Amino acid sequence: MCDPASFIPCPLAAAAQAYPEALACLDDRVYSYAEFRRRVVHFKRILMRQGIARGERVVLLGKPSSGYCAALWALIQTGSVACPLNPALPGNSIADNAARLQPVCILHDTGMETALDRIHVPSVSFQELEEQAETAGMEGLTPLLDGSLPATMVMTSGSTGTAKAAVHSLGNHWYAACAANANMPLGQGDIWLLSLPLYHVSGLGILFRCALAGAAVAIPRQGVPLEEELVRTEAGYTSLVPTQLHRLMESTKGRELLRNMKGILLGGAPVDTVLVKRAWEAGGPLIRSYGMTETSAQLVATSPGATLEDLYSSGRPLMPGTVRISPEGNIEVRGPSVFLGYYEESGQLNKPGTEDGWFPTGDRGYWDDHGRLFVTGRVDTMFISGGENIYPEEIEQALKALAEVEQVAVVGVPDPEYGAIAVAFIAMRNLQDAAAETLNTRLRQVLPGYKLPRYYLPWPEHLALDSKISRPSLCEEALKHLRR
Repeated sequence: MCDPASFIPCPLAAAAQAYPEALACLDDRVYSYAEFRRRVVHFKRILMRQGIARGERVVLLGKPSSGYCAALWALIQTGSVACPLNPALPGNSIADNAARLQPVCILHDTGMETALDRIHVPSVSFQELEEQAETAGMEGLTPLLDGSLPATMVMTSGSTGTAKAAVHSLGNHWYAACAANANMPLGQGDIWLLSLPLYHVSGLGILFRCALAGAAVAIPRQGVPLEEELVRTEAGYTSLVPTQLHRLMESTKGRELLRNMKGILLGGAPVDTVLVKRAWEAGGPLIRSYGMTETSAQLVATSPGATLEDLYSSGRPLMPGTVRISPEGNIEVRGPSVFLGYYEESGQLNKPGTEDGWFPTGDRGYWDDHGRLFVTGRVDTMFISGGENIYPEEIEQALKALAEVEQVAVVGVPDPEYGAIAVAFIAMRNLQDAAAETLNTRLRQVLPGYKLPRYYLPWPEHLALDSKISRPSLCEEALKHLRR
């Protein structure tokens, strides 16, 4: 039997009840909360007619759209588990992930049928859902849902490159969104541009935050510059990773747009202080954040209107007692937004933790005297060179502070003399910049000699500058280069 204390209000149902005429979602058309609610109700009925039951897993495979968002809310309403996957993955990777998740159905964009050939489960396109919705029977949204049960599974690989399925309850998403909204003045009439993918927990978080606040989600057009979509949608809020912020800062129009926004949530990757300072001086209303898939996105953030000194940190915990630093300097977390565990093919959940119930994030950090969190790197990226501990993130931050460096990733490569040496993959902003090898002369001003990269290699052509890097894969690439 379900514990009544675990039930929470469905954010979408509550918003449709409180703000029926308020804007809820816009892509190629505009939906009020009343209209979007009806759409979700139709989808829910169709899914139930398909036999999708509580606790069963359903893969979502497509680009962000109002139909995708409606299908996700419908799955939450049925009590099934939404499993969003990256539609850009190769067909074999999609099939492998689907095999691990063991879904009963796949909801997908039209045109993805070829990628589904190896997955032998029923599939329905979002377009088919739309067409069937006209004839589906009516049924209301359930106002209270069990917040303790699995609601989503999100693939995450951390820095290891090994994909894991992180399972979140509706309560995890709900508490994370409540804490985030308490930190920023998001409300009815506001518009948040969905600038992050829905197969990341940061993208899912936007849906929950907007529904709780009665705000609207704006779906960007694919392949259209972010600047244009900010203008078209008149969004006052957006979530950015550092690469997106950097690109907006490169144009006068982009800087003007940032200056006129209400809030810019910045996270997803380490941020160099030079970029933060440039954006702050341009008037961008930055909100730095720290979180991960396992914490349902942000767990720590700066406040709106933060000082530049504050923005050099990740901020303070959004919920008291949810973050601590271990004696070894590792960041550990707990609380209602921390995920249920990793899904195992046996059907069991595996949640790593300390003896007293804290989840080890794998990140290193410290508190300053003002209670602000500073994240210094990953526990698992450290390597030893000539007896000295080397943290790649420290070298990366020093290189990113140089104006001519656009992107960099440092890995430790085995070496017979030193045990390991630092090798940097680097992308320069201008081909006319000085040769990368000369950068060490300037790095010596901020780093000791033993931390300087021994080799510089060009940024891999197959890797986008804003991609999440796999250090083991880059280490293999470095070894291939050095053996030539």
